[in-house]
Amino acid sequence: MKIAITGATGYIGTVLTPLLLAQGHQLSIHVRKTQPPANGVTYVYGSLLDPDFVATFVAGMDAVIHMAAVISVSDTPDMEAFHFNTTTTRLLAEASQQASVRRFLYISSITAYEQAPYDMPMDETRPYTQAMRYSYDHSKAVAQEAAMACNGPQLEVIALAPTAVIGPFDRRPSLIGDAVVRIYQGKIPAIFPGGVDFVDVREVAQAVSRALTAGTPGQAYILSGEWMTLKTLSAHIAQTKGKRIFLPVLPLWLVMGLLPLVRALGRLTGGAPFYTRQSIYNLIRSNRKIDSSKAARELGFRPGSLAGTLQDTIVWFKENKMLP
Repeated sequence: MKIAITGATGYIGTVLTPLLLAQGHQLSIHVRKTQPPANGVTYVYGSLLDPDFVATFVAGMDAVIHMAAVISVSDTPDMEAFHFNTTTTRLLAEASQQASVRRFLYISSITAYEQAPYDMPMDETRPYTQAMRYSYDHSKAVAQEAAMACNGPQLEVIALAPTAVIGPFDRRPSLIGDAVVRIYQGKIPAIFPGGVDFVDVREVAQAVSRALTAGTPGQAYILSGEWMTLKTLSAHIAQTKGKRIFLPVLPLWLVMGLLPLVRALGRLTGGAPFYTRQSIYNLIRSNRKIDSSKAARELGFRPGSLAGTLQDTIVWFKENKMLP
């Protein structure tokens, strides 16, 4: 199968790409920087906001996998991220329709859906999020809706919405991977209240590859794993390390009260703030009962235990000299 992929150099992409190559697919991968040659891969350079480039990129493809996105947890509307996430999705889906691409996979996010009520089972029937307009969450909801609107006789569209992705092969590393490394090294003095649903990146990649031929066109599939507090997560990391890690959980009032200072430090250093109101909301307003049974039935999605994933992740970090 000839497959065009965006966002292949991101975390999910770095796990998905070798999987697809091992299955014998021919990949056309959009990149922004020069990449070393690879068998079975053609690297393509251009702007995903350029309709002419997008039309050329998807021409002759059997499938398109769209993963590229600008991630933001800003407390203010991020028009640039919103524009990129929504416009690229619409352009790619519409171009795929015109080019007679058989299947279009949009990699969405659990944040595209409304999380509340937090203690009630959550599945694909939940409405799209009511998050702040032009936020990252809003962009994923609008982009998913735009992709699904292109489903029809000329193009089969499937959306996959993973929760917080974690696991080995996290080379950059991701924000979650960096947190695992820092907790293991004892470089984090305290943790925040709340938690999220974590899912193994390897299982997400497997689900994406299966969705090339399985699943129902016009449907979305949540890919969830296990909900866990940051306190429990750190306890599992300590167990793998074989050494106690004591991390106090900061009270919510203190976390929110320190926000002005955190923002000021970010401005002084010229970097992003250590945390934002939105990033804290993502922890304390996350659903604890996310249901991935639909993906299990139709895509063979089988997430393992988070404890096992963490152990594999730490072993991989050690093997790749990212941990002692």
